[in-house]
Amino acid sequence: MPPIEIEQTDLLEHFAITRRQEGGVYLCRDYLSPEFRARQEQNGNLRGNTSSSAVSSSVSETSSTAANISEVWREMICEWTFQVIDHFDFNREVASVSLNYLDRYIYLSTRALNRRAFQLAAMTSLFLAIKLYEPTTLKMSSFIELSRGEFTMEHITVMENSILWTLSWHVHPPTPLSFARNFISLLVKSGCSSAVILEIKEIARFLTELSVCDYFFTTRKPSSISFGALLTAFDSFSVATLPLRVRHDFFQLVRSVAGIEPSSEEVLECKDRLCETYFQKTDAVHEDRQPLGIFTSVGRLSPDCVADVVTSDRPRPKSTQRRRNSMY
Repeated sequence: MPPIEIEQTDLLEHFAITRRQEGGVYLCRDYLSPEFRARQEQNGNLRGNTSSSAVSSSVSETSSTAANISEVWREMICEWTFQVIDHFDFNREVASVSLNYLDRYIYLSTRALNRRAFQLAAMTSLFLAIKLYEPTTLKMSSFIELSRGEFTMEHITVMENSILWTLSWHVHPPTPLSFARNFISLLVKSGCSSAVILEIKEIARFLTELSVCDYFFTTRKPSSISFGALLTAFDSFSVATLPLRVRHDFFQLVRSVAGIEPSSEEVLECKDRLCETYFQKTDAVHEDRQPLGIFTSVGRLSPDCVADVVTSDRPRPKSTQRRRNSMY
């Protein structure tokens, strides 16, 4: 059965809706800035919302081990998220949804999260994303096993309620990959060859996945990340393979249908960052690195315990870069 072609009017409407969403209820600000932390600290001293208080009392931690969330913490949690998704053969786009929940929850929370609450929020965000986006439901007991006794069913239930209320039940964010699919539809209309489109799809998918773990992209719009990924993919092709006429027609469609300027500052920032990240990841392939988990008796990679993931703000030596603890 041939693929269903998306009409241009449908794309116009879809871009209008998703772009309004990404700039509205699904927008996330820089929650690691000193100004935000100071404001959050002040809010925590003056007042606290019910959900945050419930989580704090449910997941207590001594003040000596509580610390501000960092980019390193987030990156480690993101890598763990992809581990779990790959282990259970879920769609990797779920990671983008899960991190969107986590980032917005941290930003919208009136109180700073300690290490344990951050781990619990990350684990619950993934659990919620899987429930909403995967046809196969993962049992809560499986997630409790992932924490190896660190958290209980009550912890996850309380945190899930806190996340849903804090996010005002806005749990269907547009992702960079969803924008990429629509951009690809415009590329098809521009006369690009199917072979080139297939390669661009793969590169864009890979780059959008890389963006999930990089805090830099947290405050950038998914449409800008997606288009930056496509521009990076374009650089892989000569003008003979991807003619200037096709590129020009595509850019015109992006302006008229998506309402996005291809040369906007944010798009170019995303492109530059993705190029830098891409080459870093490519170089890492040649290094002697161990996987993030261990293989089980049936040969599948088992994810680390979430309690072992966030341990330090400092980069770890390569020889001990990950603690390899199975959930089994």
